Amino acid sequence: VEVTDLCASYGEHRVLNGVSMTVRRGEVMVILGGSGSGKSTLHKCMLGIHRPDSGCVRVLGQDIWALSRDERDEIYKRIGIVYQGGALFGSMTVADNVALPLREHSNLAEKIVNIAVRMKLGLVGLSGFEDRLPNELSGGQAKRVAFARAIAMDPEVLFCDEPSAGLDPRIGRGIDDLIRSLNRAFNTSIVVVT
Repeated sequence: VEVTDLCASYGEHRVLNGVSMTVRRGEVMVILGGSGSGKSTLHKCMLGIHRPDSGCVRVLGQDIWALSRDERDEIYKRIGIVYQGGALFGSMTVADNVALPLREHSNLAEKIVNIAVRMKLGLVGLSGFEDRLPNELSGGQAKRVAFARAIAMDPEVLFCDEPSAGLDPRIGRGIDDLIRSLNRAFNTSIVVVT
């Protein structure tokens, strides 16, 4: 991920002014700041959600804002996103939540999808949770399911928005450990906003 001289505003209010940064392959980059400091805006610009006023955002070598919608969708298949609230589908089991990107964006046989789901849940410490619904999970477990879904397609870059928000400090440390473990296991570039 490369951000060059990025400026972004909401109306007349300038939030980012000339931000530049690089996240190399296999690196964990933490964007740390208080409320209103612009970290979420930076995150949204990197994900192609908020159009910057000027500057450049390159993800996997591509200027995210110069791409067509279809080209951007292809980039999205190569990244993973962990949303602050987890964004799990409440009517779907844990296994179906994790399988969703594989079913939507690959041609894998269902047997292979099921194996991949079990593997990803094992990586996040949730083997045996496949048939549970999100409302049957603790906050930390739900975050781990969100991580399992985000890594389902073996992303090259993983974006995490406030991954330990709302969790007690002990569980939050566990999420931090999980991020480091995923980074080591996959050599994935990880961007954490907190």
